[in-house]
Amino acid sequence: MRARHIARSARTGTQLEVNCMYGSAEVPQEARHFAVTENEDSMRRTWALAAIVAVSLTFSSCAYDRTDSGDTGGNAPVSPTPTSPPALPGTPVLKMGPTTLGEVMVDEGGMTVYVYDKDEVGSGASSCRDTCLQSWPPVTAVTENPTVQGLKEVVIDTIPAADGTHQLTVNGRPVYRYKDDNEPGDAYGQAVGSVWWTLDSAGNPVTTTAGGE
Repeated sequence: MRARHIARSARTGTQLEVNCMYGSAEVPQEARHFAVTENEDSMRRTWALAAIVAVSLTFSSCAYDRTDSGDTGGNAPVSPTPTSPPALPGTPVLKMGPTTLGEVMVDEGGMTVYVYDKDEVGSGASSCRDTCLQSWPPVTAVTENPTVQGLKEVVIDTIPAADGTHQLTVNGRPVYRYKDDNEPGDAYGQAVGSVWWTLDSAGNPVTTTAGGE
């Protein structure tokens, strides 16, 4: 019977343990006080442990809810806004523009373009190579169909350039820029070596000597 009481109740078990110590005689006051105090301490520890477990379960549940809901708040990654493709670099717009020589053919930035007397018209190749290209870079495009503006009397085409792009041709002549032309309207390449010329609106070489040496 004593064992069954101990299994049912911690409070009763404590009292029985005290009774076992003193038999059936009256339990001294200090013993009763010890039993009650010990029982209260045990219950406080039990309640504290239960509270800790309950709080832990609550936080675990909250963490699960936040994860499961997919709500990441301000930390959600922002998808990049789609943008339109950039304009193809190196695709020039040939047009007529003002220069120190008057209206001649220029590129999309207003820089004067030139033809080279040593190029064979319609050959599909450039005679300007190596060191020549350092002073006379080709006017190139990244496509075989360059854009022109207001040039209705000329035939615009391309030939393969050394860098893998397409060098523009005007009426079968490859066209170039000049390294000493620093600003739109400059035409310092005109008549250099008596073999470099600007172009008029019909794509014909302008053979005046002003501008070059």
